[in-house]
Amino acid sequence: VYPGAPKRPIPYPLTLVAHAEYQYFEPRPSFSLFFIFKNPMVLMGLFSVGMMVIMPHMMKNLDPEQKEQMKKQMEMQSDPQKMLNSLWGDISGKKEITEKKVVRKGGARMKRE
Repeated sequence: VYPGAPKRPIPYPLTLVAHAEYQYFEPRPSFSLFFIFKNPMVLMGLFSVGMMVIMPHMMKNLDPEQKEQMKKQMEMQSDPQKMLNSLWGDISGKKEITEKKVVRKGGARMKRE
């Protein structure tokens, strides 16, 4: 049978034979903990709990200088006015400039911070 072949009548009724059986339904997957851990809400919850456990241990290992720096940052974040002033002061260039006098062997010299 090819395109353009002469037409031949076929017997009626048609008899068709199935070569495979179609499966309409899929079997339900079995229970697995892996599927629970693929859920984004479970992942976020586990990450949050993990950070709550890990952060105190990390804070114990900080140097005193780093602890002081973190306390200053927390103070800035607790007061929005200070935070915005420091942010806009850095951008506009109007940050306060303090001068300290540093004495060297060659004489007095001013140091800006």
